[in-house]
Amino acid sequence: MGDFGALSSLGIGSGVLSYDVIDKLKKADEQLMIDPLKTKLDLTKKREKALSEFITIASTVKTDIMDLADGTLFAKVNTSVNGGSVDVKANDGVKPQSLDIDVENLAKNDVYESKGFASSDDTITTNDTTLTIGVGGSSVSVNLKSGATLSDLKDAINNADAGVTAQIIDTGVGDNPYKLILKANDTGADNIVQFDYFGIDDLGLNATTYTSTNFNSDTDSINNSGSTQTFSITVNGTKYSMNVSDGESVSDFINDLKNGKLTDANGNSITVDASYNNGNIEFNLNAIGDISIDDTNLLTQFNDNTDFTNQNRLQTAQNAKFKYNGVEIERESNKIDDIIPGVTIDLKSTGFSHVEINSNVDEITKSIQKFVADFNAMISNLQNLTAFNEDTKSVGLFQGFSEFMMLPRRLTNDIFGNMLSYDTTKIDFDGNKYTTKGIFSAADLGFSLNRSGLLSFDVNKFKESFEKHPDLVERFTSTAFTKVKTDFDSIATGNNSSLELLSQELKTQEKDYEKRIKSLNNYLEIKYEIMAKQFSAYDDMINNFNTMSNALDMAIKQALNSKS
Repeated sequence: MGDFGALSSLGIGSGVLSYDVIDKLKKADEQLMIDPLKTKLDLTKKREKALSEFITIASTVKTDIMDLADGTLFAKVNTSVNGGSVDVKANDGVKPQSLDIDVENLAKNDVYESKGFASSDDTITTNDTTLTIGVGGSSVSVNLKSGATLSDLKDAINNADAGVTAQIIDTGVGDNPYKLILKANDTGADNIVQFDYFGIDDLGLNATTYTSTNFNSDTDSINNSGSTQTFSITVNGTKYSMNVSDGESVSDFINDLKNGKLTDANGNSITVDASYNNGNIEFNLNAIGDISIDDTNLLTQFNDNTDFTNQNRLQTAQNAKFKYNGVEIERESNKIDDIIPGVTIDLKSTGFSHVEINSNVDEITKSIQKFVADFNAMISNLQNLTAFNEDTKSVGLFQGFSEFMMLPRRLTNDIFGNMLSYDTTKIDFDGNKYTTKGIFSAADLGFSLNRSGLLSFDVNKFKESFEKHPDLVERFTSTAFTKVKTDFDSIATGNNSSLELLSQELKTQEKDYEKRIKSLNNYLEIKYEIMAKQFSAYDDMINNFNTMSNALDMAIKQALNSKS
C-alpha cells in the first residue's frame, strides 16, 4: 500500500477495516488483472530473445547460401606446377587447362662494369660536359661540371631517369677496387644500354679493341682506290664521318682519329685514341651500345679483324625464349601475362614444366560442408523453438507459428525439388550407342535428407559428379541456391521477411503489455487510495459510535446504582 499519512490509525475504531484487508483486496486484483499481462510480457521477451538468436544463426546460413548462389566458388582455380622452370598464377575464372612450358633461355638485362678506380671520388672530367645515356634507342642528356667525380656521375645517371641504374662497387681487388656498374632496368634484347661518354675520361666500359688488318709500316697507304673515301663510326644512331684521301697513310689516318676529324651532321666531333701496334691500327671507344664501323673501299678491314667481345659487358641483354604447348615464343620479360587472359607465367630457369589449372573442388566442397553444418544447426534450433511434447504437454516458444514452420519445407524443396535434364550417351544390348535424356538432382550432388529434417552431404559423390559433369554441378548449385536465397530472404533475413515482421510485432506487443501494466498499476493505486480513505471515515464513525455507546452505558449504570 501507499503512504496514507493521517490514516495510519486505520482499524483502531472498527478493528476490521485495516490495511491487511486493503492489501488482500489489492493483491487479489493484481492477480486477476496484472499477473496475466506480466506472464504474457515475460513470454514475449523470451520470444524476442530467442528470435534474435535464431536470426543470428540464420545470417550465418545466408552467407553460406550467397557463396553457393553467386557462382564465384566455381570460378576459383587451383594451379599446380610439375617442374622448376616456371611459376604460374591463374586468376579465378580461368578455364581449367593444361600447359607445357619448355624454357630455352631467360630474358636478361644489359649489364656493364667500368675499369677500376682508386676511389669513388676520383675526378673523371676537367671540363663542363654533356653525356648521352639511355636504353633501347631512347636517351637523355646528363650534365657534369668540371671536377665531377665517379660518384657524381653515378648520381647524375640515377637522377636522369634514363632506364639505367648506376652503382659503385668496392671490389676489394688491387689498388683500383672501385667500379661503376650500369644495369638496364628492363630485360629484353632491345633494352641495350647506350652511353656516349666521349667528353670525359675513359671509363673502360667498352673493353673492345677495334683492330685493322696488318700493315707492313705506318707509312703504308690505307686507301688505294684512286679517289677520296669515307670512314665512319656510328654510335647509338649518331654517325661520325671523315674523309680519307687517296693514298693516305696509316699514321695520317691515326692522327685524324686522334685530332677529332670524325664529325656528325651538326659538326660535333669525337676524338678516338688510336695507335699503331705490331702492324695493326688499334683504337678504343668511349661509348657502349649500338656501334658499327664502315670502312668500305679502304684497306683497314676493321669489321673482319676485330673481336667484338666486350669483356666488361657482364651480361648481354636478351629476350626470353620458350615453347608454350610446342609453340615457340619470344618475349622481352620473364613475366608473361599476354598468352592466356588471367594467367601470369614467371620464367624462373631453363627447363621443362607441366602446369595444371584445375577448378578448386576442395574449396567448393568445404563451402558446401559449412552450409550443411550451419543449416543443420539452424534447423535444430528451429525444431526446439517449435517442439511439442505429447507426454509433458510442453511447447516451444514458437510452436504453431507459420513463419517458422514454412522455412525448412521451402528450403529443402528448393534443393531437392530442383531437377536438370541433360543429354547422355548409353549403349543398348547390341552394343550400339544412343543419346537419351538424363536427370541431374540433389542426390547426384551428394545431398540427402534424414527423417529429422537434417541434411547430409557425401563429398566423394560430389567430387565424382564434378569430375564427370562440372558444368551440370555448377548450373545445378547456382540454380538451387539462387532459389534458396530468394526464399531465405523472404522468410528469414530480408528487411521485409516474415521473421523480421514477427520481430517488429513482438516489440510492439512488449510495449503494449508494459503500457497496459503501468496503466493498471496506476488504476489500482488510485482505487485503493480512495478505499483507504473510505475505510478511515467508516472507522471514525464506528469509533465515535463506540465512544457514545460507552458513555451512555456508563450513564445508565450510574443511574441504576443511584437508585439502589
